[in-house]
Amino acid sequence: MATTLPFVVCLLLITLASVRYRLPPFLTLVGAALLFGVLSGTSAEETVMALTAGAGRIFAVLGIVIFAGVTIAQVLRESGRIERIVADLRRIVRRPLYAAGFAGYLLSVPLMCGITAFVILSPIIAHLRSERSVAALLLYTTAVGGTISYVLLYPSPVIQTILATLALYPIDPWRIDLVTLPLSLLLLAGLFLLRRRSVPAPETPAEAALPAPAAGESLRAWLPVLVLFLMLGIGSAVPLLHALANINIALLAALAAALIATPAAVRDAALARGTKNAGIIIFDLAGAGAFGGVIAASTFPSDIAALVAGILPAMLLPFVIAALVQAAQGSRVVTAAVTAAILPTVPAAAVLHPAALVLMIAAGAFLVSYVSDPFFWLVKRTTGDGFGTVVRRYTLPLSGAGVVTLAAALIVQMAWG
Repeated sequence: MATTLPFVVCLLLITLASVRYRLPPFLTLVGAALLFGVLSGTSAEETVMALTAGAGRIFAVLGIVIFAGVTIAQVLRESGRIERIVADLRRIVRRPLYAAGFAGYLLSVPLMCGITAFVILSPIIAHLRSERSVAALLLYTTAVGGTISYVLLYPSPVIQTILATLALYPIDPWRIDLVTLPLSLLLLAGLFLLRRRSVPAPETPAEAALPAPAAGESLRAWLPVLVLFLMLGIGSAVPLLHALANINIALLAALAAALIATPAAVRDAALARGTKNAGIIIFDLAGAGAFGGVIAASTFPSDIAALVAGILPAMLLPFVIAALVQAAQGSRVVTAAVTAAILPTVPAAAVLHPAALVLMIAAGAFLVSYVSDPFFWLVKRTTGDGFGTVVRRYTLPLSGAGVVTLAAALIVQMAWG
């Protein structure tokens, strides 16, 4: 049990540094990695080697993905094409509740960041209804809907990190969506049912003033998403072009399409801001990889397995670890990276069906979306609601999604394990 107390201490310090002092995640996570190495008795050389290896592994997996996704989001934002995307969704889905939820759900994955999708959508979603209370509910729906797809669907950074780190479905990673896509749609439908009575049916046209369609503007707005899925589809269907299905290549092609279809002045500004934002995100995730690498190099996996033995079934260990990490630092990609780095040394994880293992980590990433979650504070600032309201409308629905996802993992394990 020599490493469990240091782990708890590090989690508490990460939470304190993040919530109380607002320190950047990269600093808190790298600092926690070094502190954990000292407290767990790992030598300085081993700690530094594990730290740099863990950080480098995350950069190799997510570097291009994050840069391309964040820059595409910035191009769409700078060019005003997010408004066009939402307007197109409104023409298909009349009710603002469904438009808000689907907008977050659809954009979080190709933009590779649920928070980024919410930030660029929130000014538009907030004006779908004139009543402040109803507009706030639409914002919560966008946030929760985006988080559902971000946590569950490949090729989001959460699922991609889990699959790459644990070497699951190396030939065809899209297979995981055969399980996670129906589950995510079920969760989204549940969210709509939960909010349906609170958001009155169709508003008057004046309450939903959206930009009028312009010739070719819808195509330019949707072009990055279309190119992304076209590349992935061709690469999956044509063996000789299988390289096109690589998410790094597909996202770079989508970024190129977005840049080509954008005026030079907008393109330059978007590239500058996108590069800056992507750099911050990549460093934060590299810090998560460093923390996970140091933990995995210690005896923590076997210590925590011994600790929960006799209290919980061993197969729930991936879920428990993910929930603890999520509660400590809030980032779902960090949760995926740290948990996936730890699990190869956990014997219980080896007996789980790959899909069940992925779902358990995802369930833990959903479960505790509380004060350590930066999305929690962003939603609170955007809606202007009180603490309890944000917990009720954001935290609890995601906790419910975590419970349902854990149940799905157990069903998968019983059926196919």
